[in-house]
Amino acid sequence: METHWIDSPKHQADRKELADLCGRPRTPAEDARLAELKERVRNWAQLNQAAEEFVNGAP
Repeated sequence: METHWIDSPKHQADRKELADLCGRPRTPAEDARLAELKERVRNWAQLNQAAEEFVNGAP
């Protein structure tokens, strides 16, 4: 299981929506939403990585 330092109900809902949109045909509006969610989840993953490195004492 992946650990998320920042994991609010909003983050969880966005990851679920992203997973639901992946792997199926989408409308253009859903494609736009998918791109938005990918960017948001990617940014949170970077924040989570930075938090983990900080906690573990990485420079």
